[in-house]
Amino acid sequence: MLDKPFRSSPKFSIGFGLGISTSNIIFRREDIDLKAASTVLPFTPVDASNHFKKYKLATGFLEIPLEFRYSSKPSEPNKSFKIALGGRIGTLVNVHTKGKTLQDKNNATINNYIEKENSKRFINGTRFMATARVGYGILSLFGAYQLSSVLKAGAGPTMHLYQVGLTISGL
Repeated sequence: MLDKPFRSSPKFSIGFGLGISTSNIIFRREDIDLKAASTVLPFTPVDASNHFKKYKLATGFLEIPLEFRYSSKPSEPNKSFKIALGGRIGTLVNVHTKGKTLQDKNNATINNYIEKENSKRFINGTRFMATARVGYGILSLFGAYQLSSVLKAGAGPTMHLYQVGLTISGL
């Protein structure tokens, strides 16, 4: 992200940029059929049938982040308290499910292969996220919450992604 300090008060700045964001939702003994003919994304339990040992729903977004930032000592970034509030808007680039290692109902391996299924039909094409960071020096904690639902309206339950993590950055 680019950091543009305010001329009147260099402790405050605006950060903006361009990025790629990915997320994975892990499922255990459940199948998600992205190519289903129904209008609702089916989440099917597979406890009593063949299933994948590892199964996930992965999404990729092209995003534009924007942050309002405060730094207690902008001339000494490695010795400065920092806080940032902002948001990201993104457009959907890729959605797929990925299953690894097919197993039977008793968890015995049937076949060791990978199955992928691609479809954007049930996933919202635009994502709005609220973000926050707080830290000292190059380390900070961050959090993000998706304001829009992961699934399109009527395609299934309302789900909102949240992220929490550690950032290593000079800003």
